[in-house]
Amino acid sequence: MQDPRSPENPLAARIEALLRRRHELVGLPRGRPGAEVSSEGLTHSEYARISDALFRLQRGLTGNRSLIGARYMDDPDILAAYLFFYWPVSYAQVAGVLTQSGLRPSRILDMGAGPGPASAALLDAGAESAVLVDSSSSALDLARRVLAQGGTHTERLRYVTADLEGEEPYREAAESEPFDCVVFGHSLNELWIETPDRADRILALAAAAAGRLSPEGFLMVVEPALLATSRDALALRDGLTALGWTIFAPCPGRDRKTCPALAAGPGHTCHDELRWDTPETVRILARRTGLDKDSLKATWFLARPPKAPACLPRSAYPEDAFRVVSDPLLNKAGRSRYLLCGGSGRFPFSASAEDPRALKSGFAYLRRGDVIRVENPEIRESGWGLGPETRIEVLPCG
Repeated sequence: MQDPRSPENPLAARIEALLRRRHELVGLPRGRPGAEVSSEGLTHSEYARISDALFRLQRGLTGNRSLIGARYMDDPDILAAYLFFYWPVSYAQVAGVLTQSGLRPSRILDMGAGPGPASAALLDAGAESAVLVDSSSSALDLARRVLAQGGTHTERLRYVTADLEGEEPYREAAESEPFDCVVFGHSLNELWIETPDRADRILALAAAAAGRLSPEGFLMVVEPALLATSRDALALRDGLTALGWTIFAPCPGRDRKTCPALAAGPGHTCHDELRWDTPETVRILARRTGLDKDSLKATWFLARPPKAPACLPRSAYPEDAFRVVSDPLLNKAGRSRYLLCGGSGRFPFSASAEDPRALKSGFAYLRRGDVIRVENPEIRESGWGLGPETRIEVLPCG
């Protein structure tokens, strides 16, 4: 991503506007005259207050998960913590998905929108309209005020308070369909907690998006990279393919195939990692709370329904491409290896840690999320090796 301080970066402009209007947006008390202000416009007392709330929010969402299913967005301090930490993170993740896929939808349905980070990223990428649906009227009210400050034509936005676990969560958005993108951004993992048929309910909710999509439309799912939430997202992915959906991204060669990571066992999963220049507010809050947001991890996919026109591309990638789905690993034999995933499965690609060809070929510089094409690999018992004639091409995304 661009440097978040760059004026050409829409996320930088969004964060700057959030800082300017923080008292109005989330009701942070105004400090005393002359209170010491940090380099990023927040007072030190504001950072302390937001950090305390962020710690509670993080524990409640990814630690003991006690906030899952609760109306935590109705707590003003937690709402402030979300706005200055998770809002930029969620925005950047959706923006990264768009960059990788090259897709630019025009009409958006944001299910479980919260304060609107996914909608903001899609609107800043060129979307013309959006319907935001959430069970929290407080979160939607904040989304309304946040999006109004970004130069968005507010008459093209609608806000619907509805329970995603209800019988007809799409009903009130129907007058605006069809949509080019139905997005679930970090919302599915909070639904039907401890309900026995939870997976079936989530699949039914996601699959129902097919009836709201335009012929070129697609479903976007972005979920946390925790083991449980990631595997749930992969199970949803496989459930949709069983219903005839096509996975457009991020799985080269597996647009209609199941996920090998899910089949590998309960300790396995798959996530992407977005490299970004961490905004200063996020960096400071992360340091104060012991969180790591130097990179952004998420499990995501884009899917097209069975009714999608045959003329549309089935995948964002060539059939012979593979995605790097691990960080570099060093085995006992002194070989550096990555896991690749593509049409022929999920398997290791390795090279001797002392082999100069690892540098020359680009092998040593591969990173999780890279999409590559490999020519003339050395066929090994457990996968591929870097041989004398091996060529690696890192493919552009988007």
